[in-house]
Amino acid sequence: MVRSGEKINSATGALYNSRLLKFCDNYAREKYPQLHLEPVYQAAGIRKYEIDDPGHWFTQDQSDRYYFALMDMCGNPEFAREAGRYVIRSKEMWVVRQFILGMVSPSAFFSTIERHYTKVSRGVHATARLTGKESAEMICHPAPGTNTKAYQCEVCVGILEAVGLLFTNAFAHVVHTECVHEGGEACRFEVTWSAAPSVVWRRIRNRAFLVGTPLAFGLATFVKTPSVLLVSFVLLLVMAALSFVAHHKREEELLNIIQAQGNYAGDLFEDDNIRNRHALLIKSISQEAALTDSQEGVAQGVINVMDRHLDYDRIAFFFYDEDRLRLAFQVGYTPVQVAHFKDSGDRVWKTEAMRRVLEKKENLVINGVKGYSETSLFGPEFPDVQDLEGLLAVPVSMEGRVSGVLVAANVPGKRALTQGDLSLLIGVASQVGLSIDNVVKRRELAERELRYRKQVQKGLEDERRRIAFDLHDHVAQDLGSLVITARMMQEKAAQKEEALAEDLHAFVTVLKGAIDSVRNIAYDLQPPSLAQFGLVHTIQVYATDYSDKHGVEVDFRAAGVQEELLEYDTMINFFRIVQESLTNIFKHAYADKVSIRLVFSHPNLILRIRDNGKGFSPHAVESGPVSGRHMGLRNMEERARLMKGSFRIYSSPDKGCEIVVEVPLDRDVMKEPDGMNPATHHTSQR
Repeated sequence: MVRSGEKINSATGALYNSRLLKFCDNYAREKYPQLHLEPVYQAAGIRKYEIDDPGHWFTQDQSDRYYFALMDMCGNPEFAREAGRYVIRSKEMWVVRQFILGMVSPSAFFSTIERHYTKVSRGVHATARLTGKESAEMICHPAPGTNTKAYQCEVCVGILEAVGLLFTNAFAHVVHTECVHEGGEACRFEVTWSAAPSVVWRRIRNRAFLVGTPLAFGLATFVKTPSVLLVSFVLLLVMAALSFVAHHKREEELLNIIQAQGNYAGDLFEDDNIRNRHALLIKSISQEAALTDSQEGVAQGVINVMDRHLDYDRIAFFFYDEDRLRLAFQVGYTPVQVAHFKDSGDRVWKTEAMRRVLEKKENLVINGVKGYSETSLFGPEFPDVQDLEGLLAVPVSMEGRVSGVLVAANVPGKRALTQGDLSLLIGVASQVGLSIDNVVKRRELAERELRYRKQVQKGLEDERRRIAFDLHDHVAQDLGSLVITARMMQEKAAQKEEALAEDLHAFVTVLKGAIDSVRNIAYDLQPPSLAQFGLVHTIQVYATDYSDKHGVEVDFRAAGVQEELLEYDTMINFFRIVQESLTNIFKHAYADKVSIRLVFSHPNLILRIRDNGKGFSPHAVESGPVSGRHMGLRNMEERARLMKGSFRIYSSPDKGCEIVVEVPLDRDVMKEPDGMNPATHHTSQR
């Protein structure tokens, strides 16, 4: 069986619709009722339900083995041609028959055959042209890599002969003038057919009028004897009768065509209804999944919708996590079976059939196998075993990996499951995978947003504590000292002591310190030079102050940065990343050298910060709790994400650390410079 999802190609793929085998199957049963065709199916490697499924397609090899086995069993060398003629009477090709009749005439049929031939065969490219009023030529080119057989030519001859029978009540005359199996480049068929009855009667009528009308009027005019007048009258009656018969025949043919077109339209309408119902089913599943925020809720909603709209006896959805299958929701299974699913998930998925679904991502379709039960899928220990009429199992994929299995089954007495059911279940599985993926992403987004809010809140609280600490330990103490000094100065001034000048000097010194503390606090909150002098200058000043304060050599260089085109939000985020990184280096890395590079490489602005400190394991940071260095790194990562950029860490214990931030800039805002600006190079060292 060709499984859904396999690539179809001319050499090994599915080429022939099941209808081409079905009408041969029915012809053999009608003409040779004593035959049992199960050995033919086994020889071809196909199943009866596959032939009955109008949506199924067979390979060249399956078709060959089926026909050869069937012809050997029948013992009739003309079987292929006779089966082709049977297509007009076959129930399975009734839709094709109605379609052909809807073409009004054989000429119209051959004019449109190229468009419609692919509905039953992908192995041959067919073209046709009219060579006369009642003749046509059909040319069949095998698809590249397809190894067609001679019996297929015989089937084609029989079908072409039968087309004439529909319109003229006589088989068309077909001559196979060229064949690929005899060295030809293509198979060429010359088809001629008799005129339709209405056409024949119209021709007789026209000729009768052409001869009889002048004769009748001439006799009546020049020979006015009673017998001659009677003959003239009879001639006129005959011509009138011929006109009536021709008109009646044409009406019959038109009524048949109208009825055929109506039946064909009804079939198309029913097919369209089925497709609409399936589309509504997928839509209902999507809407049901959108109402839940859990994977289990998605599974329950999907199974409930399928149970309401479809006629399956059993439906189940399992989650798969590479260790075991876990039942999410089911309909139709007994309590004992449900308990078995919950207790034995690891044993369930180890069956060969389930391995094919989970590991090879195959779609499993099994129908009409006597004695077949769900033990082949769920294992020999599966309880309450019951034979099945059909079983489908489809993998549910999420981001390229199998995350679950969707199973549907019918018990004996119900209909077999067809290719249409498989296609529908594949569509449902695709929607389920998408819905589960959306639920997971929504949950991750909500968790990330919660973590970010916590980080922002903690950052605000830390900033408030730092400001309070700076105000209390620096500004408040300095101001308190100034108050004491001022009172002492008041007392000395009252006593006119000479030490007043020294106290005034100390007062000014403390006052300057308080002013510097306030300025430092304000600078940390909002660097004033950023908007005025730009990002490069602000980082340079901060790096110099950092170096002077902590005794760390900071080497800062910038190249290609057009600061006048940078948005303020971009500049403040890059500055905060530098600020946070240098703070982390001082608190945790104990480095004595830091390198900072800010470079524009179209279309990205790239920041690299490297130190020679003690380093760390980035994996431990990603999986560890949010605290200390971890929070600083995550704050930097979140800032990069807000700018739609990337944030990467390269570090290992005792080998320092490098942070790379790469942010894409708007192409319309940040243009590629004509040439690389001279590098701005600042080395700050105490």
